[in-house]
Amino acid sequence: MKTILVTGATRGIGYATAKRLLQRGDERHLAAAQAQPHVRVIALGRNFANFELDGPNCERLPFDLRDVDAIEALCAGLPPIDVLINNAAMLTSQSFEAYSPKDRRDVIATNIEAPAELIRCLAPRMKLLPREDGICGRIINIASVAGFGGHPDVWYGASKGALLNMTKSLAKLYGPDGVMVNAVAPGPTKTSMFDQLPQSRKDEFNRLVFARRFAEADEIAKVICYLALEAPEYVNGSCFDVASGGYLR
Repeated sequence: MKTILVTGATRGIGYATAKRLLQRGDERHLAAAQAQPHVRVIALGRNFANFELDGPNCERLPFDLRDVDAIEALCAGLPPIDVLINNAAMLTSQSFEAYSPKDRRDVIATNIEAPAELIRCLAPRMKLLPREDGICGRIINIASVAGFGGHPDVWYGASKGALLNMTKSLAKLYGPDGVMVNAVAPGPTKTSMFDQLPQSRKDEFNRLVFARRFAEADEIAKVICYLALEAPEYVNGSCFDVASGGYLR
C-alpha cells in the first residue's frame, strides 16, 4: 500500500486529487482482488466542514501550514510517506501596493516555506523506503503558470516561481537517491481560488488557451495522479504545464 499525503485536500485541486487517488486505489483493489486497497490518503487541511471523502483508507489531518515551525513535529507523528503532494496554496488577489505585511508573510509561509519544510522532513525518510523500479519516493509540487507568466497578485506569482525553482533544486538533491521531485503548473482552474481572480484576468486567459475554457479540477488531478502512481524513474525534475497551450515556453 502507498501512503500519500495531500496538502490543501479539503477543496479544489487537492480535493479532486484525493478523491481520484482513493478511486484509483479501489479500482486496483478490485482488479487485483487484494485484501487491501492500493492507496491510503492522508488529507491535510484547515477546514473539513465540506470534506465528504471517507473510508478506512482516508485519514483527515487538520493543520494550518502557516505554522511552519510546527511542521517538523507533525511529520514526526506520521507513518512513512511514499508520496507527498504539496498542493496547499494561498492567494489574496490584492494589488501589490495594498498587501499587508501579514498577508505577505502568510503567502510566503503557505506557498514556499511549508512545502520546503515538508520535503525537508519527509524526503530523508523516503530514501529509506524499498525501491520499486528505481523509485523509493515521489514529491509533486503544485505550482502555477503564474510562476513563469506573471500574475496580478505579485506575491502569489513570486511564490509559485520559487516553488518551480525549488522543484529543480531538490530533484538534483534527492533524485540520485531514488526520490522523484516534479511539479505541475495548472492554468486557471474552476476552484474557489479561481473565483477570486478579476474578470479581466479570466478574459485574458480564456483568449490564450486552445480549449477556450478553464480547466476542471479533476483534469489537473489526473496529471497529479500520474506523477504520484505511474510516472517512471526518468520523469524527475520536470514541470508539467497543464494550461491548454496558455503561456507556452
